[in-house]
Amino acid sequence: MSSAVELSFVIYRSTARKALVETTALEILAESLRNNPKEGLTGFLHVERDCFLQYLEGPPGPLRRTLVRIQKDRRHKEFLILAEGSIDERFFPDWDMGQIPCANFPTDGILADKSWLRPDPDIDPLPLIRAFAAHARQQGGFDISEI
Repeated sequence: MSSAVELSFVIYRSTARKALVETTALEILAESLRNNPKEGLTGFLHVERDCFLQYLEGPPGPLRRTLVRIQKDRRHKEFLILAEGSIDERFFPDWDMGQIPCANFPTDGILADKSWLRPDPDIDPLPLIRAFAAHARQQGGFDISEI
């Protein structure tokens, strides 16, 4: 019998109900840093303009509960799961919740045109996540920070 913990992942995007101020993103990150270790979740959050892009990984039960809580959070609207599934190992094992500062992206941002951020069953997101994780570990070009 295997003692390995089953792991799942989810990538979602949402829009802020109100114009975001820096303290809102910091509050969300602080909550994540408080809650995620207890739930066994890791990942990253990118906040840009009034949009959120978040990747979470961990045990399926806690991951589902966290997603329900995020969907009910009054700070979010237009919640959309872009991809979800099972993974064999964590891509961000050391990130209770990493953040990618906006200053490290092009001025038009990665969320400026949300049309490309739609669920597509024909696209396997794991190679992209794997490449992003490897890039983040090297910190080449992105300044990955944790609060």
